[in-house]
Amino acid sequence: MQGVRKLIAGDLHNGFGLGAFGLIFSAVGFGLMTMVIVTRKKAGQVATIEAAHPHAPWLLRADWAAGYCKSGFDSQKKIMLVIALAFCAIGGSQTFMVLPQELHKGNSAALIILLFPAVGISLLIVVIQAERARRRFGVCTFKPAAIPVPLGTVLQGVIQTGARVKLEQGLHLKLTCLRRLVTGSGKSQHTQEDILWQEEKVLTPSATFPEPETGHSAIPVYFKLPAGQPQCLDGNPAILWRLEAKSKMSGPGFDVTFEVPVFMVAGAKPLAAKVSDESEPADPTAAMQMPEEQVRQVEHSKIKVSNTPGGREFYFPAARNLGSATGLTVFFLIWSGIFYFLLHSGAPLLFPICWGVTDFFVGWACFNLWFKSSRITINATAVTVTNRWLLFARSRRFDASEVARIEVSNGMTSGNQVFSNLQLFTRSDKKVTIAATIPSRAEAQWLAQEMLRTLGRK
Repeated sequence: MQGVRKLIAGDLHNGFGLGAFGLIFSAVGFGLMTMVIVTRKKAGQVATIEAAHPHAPWLLRADWAAGYCKSGFDSQKKIMLVIALAFCAIGGSQTFMVLPQELHKGNSAALIILLFPAVGISLLIVVIQAERARRRFGVCTFKPAAIPVPLGTVLQGVIQTGARVKLEQGLHLKLTCLRRLVTGSGKSQHTQEDILWQEEKVLTPSATFPEPETGHSAIPVYFKLPAGQPQCLDGNPAILWRLEAKSKMSGPGFDVTFEVPVFMVAGAKPLAAKVSDESEPADPTAAMQMPEEQVRQVEHSKIKVSNTPGGREFYFPAARNLGSATGLTVFFLIWSGIFYFLLHSGAPLLFPICWGVTDFFVGWACFNLWFKSSRITINATAVTVTNRWLLFARSRRFDASEVARIEVSNGMTSGNQVFSNLQLFTRSDKKVTIAATIPSRAEAQWLAQEMLRTLGRK
């Protein structure tokens, strides 16, 4: 209403600005009210189903109850589009109407306004890429052989695509069990995901997938599920079992994600309790899988493994994960900009202190990604680990008799990418991280096996 009054009075600058804000926040407000109504309606339907099937929580989701899993990003795409447009509209109007005036006054801190259109454009790019992929591959669903999938048995099924998939590079299939915890509320809300278990395999680019219908592909999926992990759980914290299939291609790549209904089922016989493997279903992906050495060659792994006079050497060069290093550096620069703004805006001292501590750790992580290299030399007598940061280096030596095992653990998370670390455990149960930020868990497992084999261990 204020915007309309300004326009009638001839004040076009403020009129359009107020009108844009009014329309944006009205759309957000009515959208939230609509979401509340829809959510309450769905909650009533869920309560009815839960009362009728108290011991079958997988029936609470419409896709699981229908016998399939829908792609996880499809339901988020509309929300991301609305948020992206809101950020672009708010940031754009402020950039053109407010920012020039503030800069003319000498208020350089007003440049923080540019964060809004930057975030909006970034989200728009993600949505556009997802829409291009949808048009190329059609609607994709995952159909497990059974719903629910019993813990301790086998997850077997097919990813059905809406168009034929012809691989250009390896197809990464990954199954993850994770715990999701949401803390805080409102602007301080934070979502943390911790990986509890993960398994990955890579299918060769020459793999030919069955076509259940003309122009469609059926990508086989096969994973043995551990009995010691938790079942799916809704709430806070929540337990999710996530299936991912990714392959790089010219143009939009193939990238789909599904939440899989994994539950403890009475009467299901765990694999460990079986007398032999004859009763296990055959793995349809076995003939399609690439050996890890071939995966490293095809995907141009920057981790070097070679034989030297001193033993078997594993070299992890600096700046080997350029995408993650660049992304974290951009985030660090933005975070540092906000820190600078807090220092000069008269904010309470607690805010710049907390922000500055976080900024330091993010900066240290950036420095490690760009400048830290690791060299691990293993022979029958010792494991020597040398970490180097530009001109500074640190070496540690562990006698072979002192090494108990080398294991793969979860490391840094960048978006949906969970990097792996290699940890050495001594006989006294001391744990030392000897290599970090390995992008492929399958490669990390292969490296750990090679290190143990060099030591003469199983």
